[in-house]
Formats: sequence, structure tokens, C-alpha cells
Amino acid sequence: MSITDAPILSSRATSTAADRLIRNHKQVAHVRQLWIFLGSVLAFLTLVNVIRRLVAWFTPITEPHPGSEAKISIEKINDQEKNAPARRVSSSMARRGLTAVVSGFKIFFFRWRIPFGSDFTVSVIEQIFIVVYIVAMLIWLLVDTRNLMPMMYQDRAALIASSQIPLIVALAGKNNVISWLTGVSHEKLNVLHRAAARTNFMFFWIHAGTRIHSKLPKNLDLSHNWMRSGAISLTALTLATILSIRPIRRAAFEFFLIAHIILIFIFIVAGYYHARELHFGGYIWPGLLVWGFDRTLRFSRTVLNGRFWNRSHPSDALVELVSEDTIRLTMRREMSWTPGQHAYVVLPSVSNLPFEAHPFTIASIPEERSTNDETDVVFLIRGRDGLTKRLRELARKNHGYRVPALLDGPYGMPPDLRRFTTCVLIAGGSGISYTLPLLLNLARINAQNGSSAVRRIVFIWAIRDTEHLRWISRALTDAMALTSSSLVIDPRIYITGKKAVVAEISNVTTRTSDSESLSSSGSTLKKEISQSDILEYSRSFTILHGRPNLDALLNEEIQMSPGQIAVNVAGPSNLAASVRRTLSSGSSSPMAALKGIPSVSLHIETFGS
Repeated sequence: MSITDAPILSSRATSTAADRLIRNHKQVAHVRQLWIFLGSVLAFLTLVNVIRRLVAWFTPITEPHPGSEAKISIEKINDQEKNAPARRVSSSMARRGLTAVVSGFKIFFFRWRIPFGSDFTVSVIEQIFIVVYIVAMLIWLLVDTRNLMPMMYQDRAALIASSQIPLIVALAGKNNVISWLTGVSHEKLNVLHRAAARTNFMFFWIHAGTRIHSKLPKNLDLSHNWMRSGAISLTALTLATILSIRPIRRAAFEFFLIAHIILIFIFIVAGYYHARELHFGGYIWPGLLVWGFDRTLRFSRTVLNGRFWNRSHPSDALVELVSEDTIRLTMRREMSWTPGQHAYVVLPSVSNLPFEAHPFTIASIPEERSTNDETDVVFLIRGRDGLTKRLRELARKNHGYRVPALLDGPYGMPPDLRRFTTCVLIAGGSGISYTLPLLLNLARINAQNGSSAVRRIVFIWAIRDTEHLRWISRALTDAMALTSSSLVIDPRIYITGKKAVVAEISNVTTRTSDSESLSSSGSTLKKEISQSDILEYSRSFTILHGRPNLDALLNEEIQMSPGQIAVNVAGPSNLAASVRRTLSSGSSSPMAALKGIPSVSLHIETFGS
């Protein structure tokens, strides 16, 4: 790459040609060194992911004997160990020690959260990656700058930031090499995308600010196209950064999404023309290539799911209002997915823009098919603001109405629950769209005598009122019908609304909390749900009033499980925070692991906003 030594590159009129030559050499070398460092980190994470997958591939799924006890106490474990040979005790202690280390690692790096603002937190591991990235950027920016001489770092800041554009775009993409290599889903990478983008925003302003501060006429001359393109690029980036601030983004997400795409496109194109004049455009244009790759794959997947060349293939979706604020969207498509994955839905006649896509978790499981026939792809959507509010109003006026629909997906990397002995599925409100397919899939695997170690499933759903029971009862009844002597399903529905009342009818029992014994209640039901409905529902699942006591419930399940436990959560942030707190101490602590209590794996499904 040729380096220009034009005087305009220098912020000091007194700088010599030798100074500029040293500066140009170092800034290019530092960009290369930074990428070697980042590439090494990526290679390490890829190696960890490969090892993890190989271990899972070669480790058979342990299936306890159907007649084995579903519950085991710590005292029983200790009694068995007292009578075991010394070698067995030594091996058991080694396993416990390793489990305790792994448990402590999970708690510290993944479950402890660092607050940023009133309603946003990041995990320790995310914060470590963010801090390491920022420190690495600053190190390669400021070393060898002759006691922070502006001439030595003002252009280097722009080059380093420009070289990060492909990485930032890749971290935001739904289809990206980073996810494939590391096994980290794109929605989790979004936190790193924002941190990297704002760091580079700061670097671009260091570049512009030091040049403006130098007050050289050529640095303030906008008569040249390359200067105008630089000003346009920085203005677009500044506006995009302001709109990405969380309160603004949440208040007008649809506007943010459209404006963000347009502004970032302007930033990259204008930035390329600005850098090209100095022969550094090669740092920027790969960002457009990465973005185009992601968009091409998304468009191809949408076309493949839509089967537009097949006139008999349905290209619409059925819209139904199943409760006051919940919409069921059903599409008939020829596609496969893993339970727990999500897809992007495009509803041209409902959205403000024809190709506006919104992510929703697929609430159904793929049907068993002997041929490549179509299957129902179901979404449970809570009507809030924007598109979901318009969809709710449409469903309220036209129940069973059909609208044109496109589908891009599936996406996401839900955990494989077949290797766990006990699975606890916790959902709040519309979070059931994630936990319900996990339940149905595990029940189906058990019914088909598939390879699964799962022997107990606790299904918890917290809702505001009883009207949600109607549309969920059939799915839970179907799941319960698949239970056998080797699988126990314990579904519990919590009605949390103050005005909601759960009644005791005939032999129906209700509880006010997990820690209390069964009690009776003679209250009357809400008029929306009849007594016969509650009686029918209670035959398949337990109905409780109040909020679930997650601390007591989780500790009980952990202590009584004979094997590893998987806890999956989907719902409001306070629900996830409560589960994290519980699983950071007590029965899931390292000390508990040393006593022989099985390890706990936690997965929280959430979309960053």
C-alpha cells in the first residue's frame, strides 16, 4: 500500500519528512498488530468451541434406568461414599472438585451482572471482552506517539477505527462467521457490536477533533470532495450513535432501525471516498462486503421459505387473537428448525415499510414428516407498540384474518437439553413461546424412545390472568399425554394479577406458594373462565395464585435431582435477574457442588433492544 506524504497529513507545520515517514509506518504497523491480537482471540474462542462440540459429540447421552429413583438426597450420597472403596471416593472427590470449579466459573463470569443504567446489565464475561477491546484499541493508538504528540496519533485513530468497520458490521449480522466459529449466537454478539461501534465512534472524533484543534487552513477547507465526504461520514455516524442510545432506541425502535441502516450506509460509503484519497479505502470497503453477504443470505432464505415459484405454496399467515393482548400468527411453510429458535417475520400490509422484519420465537415444533411437506410455523406475539400493536388491532377486528407474510430464519442456538436429568423451564408472559416448544420436543423424544437423559421437567408459566389458560391448555394436555414411567412432567401455571382468582372445585387443589402445603379455596372464578374449564385444566396442570417462589422451587429441584439440571428462562428482565440471583448461591454454589449436588446450566433467552 502506498503512503502519501502530503503536508495535509500533518497537524504540525514544523514536522519533517522523516517524522511523517515514521508516523505513516507506525500507524500501518499498529493496525496490523491490532488485528493479529484480535485474530488470536477469535482463534482461541474457536478452539474452545471446537473442543466443546467434540466432547459433546463423543460423550454418549446417559439414560438412567426407568426404574431408578427420581429423587436423591445429599445424605444418601454421603452414606454411599462412606461404604465405597478409597479409589472410588478419591475419584468422586476429584469430580466434585472439578464440578465446583466449573460452577464457580459460571457464576462469576456469566451469572453475575454489572449494571449500566437503571434497566440494563451485562455479564462479567461480556464486560471483560468490552474492556479488553477498548484497552487494546487505546494501547495501539497511543504507544510510540512521542509523549502524545497529536501528529503521531490523529491519523492513526482514523486508520485503526476504519480497520474495525468489517468487525463491527459482522458482529451485527444475523449470518456471520464469528457466530459460526465461536458458537455464540448473533443476538448475544450484539452487546459487543454496540461497544465496539461506540469505541470507534470515539476514535473517529479523536481524528477529527485533533485536526480541527490544529487550526490549519487545509484541515478546515470543505471545498474538496474528500473533506466534504469525511464531514458527511462523521455526521452520519454521530446521528446513528445518538439514535442508538437505549432510551431513544426503545422509545422509537422502528424509526431507529430504519434510520440506523440508512445512516450507517452513508457513513461507510462517504468514509470510503474520504479514505480513498489517502489510499486507505481498503480498510473500509470490506464492511460493505460483509453487510452484503449477510443481506444476500437473508434474502435467499426468505425466498426459499416463501417458495415464490410455486403458486400452490401459501404466502400468507393466519392472524388470531387468543387473549386480550396475545396474537397467534400461523404460517404454513416447508422448513425445519430446532425448538427454541426464532425467525424474522415480514408483514408488508401491517408494517410501516414493506420489508420491515421483526424477530419472534417459533412457538411450535417441526412436525414429523415422511416427505418434504409443509408444516405449521406458529408465533405467539404480545401486542405492545408499533407493529405488534397494529397486528393486535387487526386481529381484534378480523379474527382469523390472513395477511401476506414473509419469513427469514431460523436463527438462534438453543441448548441441547437431552443430556440433562432435570429441566426447569420458566416463562413469564409471551416468554412461553420459547419454553413451550422445548417442553413439547422433550416429551416427543421421550414418547418415541429417543436418546434422552431427561427424567423430570418442571414447566413454570407466570401470567396476569386466567384468560391465557384457554389457548395453552391443549398444548399442555398433549404434552402430558406423552408422559411415561421414565418421564415426569410437572406443569405449574401462576396467575399473578391482583384481580385474578383461582378457585377450588370438587377435587381441584390450589396453592398460594411453593413453600406452603396444599390448601383449599372457595373463591369464585372470573367470568371469562368457567368452573368446568378450570376443572378440565387442572387435570393436566397445577394452577396457582401469586408469583412463583423461584428461590425455594429451584433449590428444591437442584437438591433432589439425581443428575445435571438445566434451567431455561424467557420473560421479563426482573424474572431473569431473580433466577440469576438464586443460581449464584445456595444449592448451585461451588460449596454445594463439593457436597455432591449436581451442576446447573442456565440459559436465558432474550433479544437485546
